[in-house]
Amino acid sequence: MFTLDALHAVKDTFESVVAREGDFLVCVKDNASNLKKRLSKHLDRRKKKLLRAETVEKGHGRVERRALEMTSVLPWQTQWPHTHTACRVTRERRQIRRGESVSNSFEEVLYVASFPVDRHTPEKVLEFTRGHWGIENCLHHRKDRSMDEDRNRASAKNCGRTMCCLRSISALIFNRSTESLSVIQRRLSKHTHLLIRLLSCESLDEWEMSCKPYKRKHS
Repeated sequence: MFTLDALHAVKDTFESVVAREGDFLVCVKDNASNLKKRLSKHLDRRKKKLLRAETVEKGHGRVERRALEMTSVLPWQTQWPHTHTACRVTRERRQIRRGESVSNSFEEVLYVASFPVDRHTPEKVLEFTRGHWGIENCLHHRKDRSMDEDRNRASAKNCGRTMCCLRSISALIFNRSTESLSVIQRRLSKHTHLLIRLLSCESLDEWEMSCKPYKRKHS
């Protein structure tokens, strides 16, 4: 199962995934506006027949509700290949301070999938969408915000790909620590031998056990 963000709402990508005997669940936004409009209209027309799931989570000073609606759809209805399930996910978040609601946010996102609607339960599909945003928050957000990746304009041949790889490794390392990003950055900048040792280790576990560069989450 491939869960993909809106950047990959491209017909060639749909064809490529299915050609490799895979399934996709893709977020659909304005870059595929025709598909987005057809999915929204289709879901609205089938309101009484939608399959639904909902989760409510409380913690860290907020209450977050996620609701999913999904129904079957056919490629001739969307005019996109291999589209068999249409989904709408709504996210409502309330920030709580001293027992009172101080702010509210609401978001609605559409998804389209290649699998038939009866292959996975609505609860499982909602879990798929949540898992994808877990990756987004843990990796992409950290690279974009903490490492300022979006503003990098490396133009030398293969330089951009190399820097992307290094940032991904760094984000993975930082995510395994209980310490803050700034603390780890200062420590590694002062003790560069720790980074050199990483290159000779066969795994992150080996490096963490031998060098102890930070306090591990699972220690």
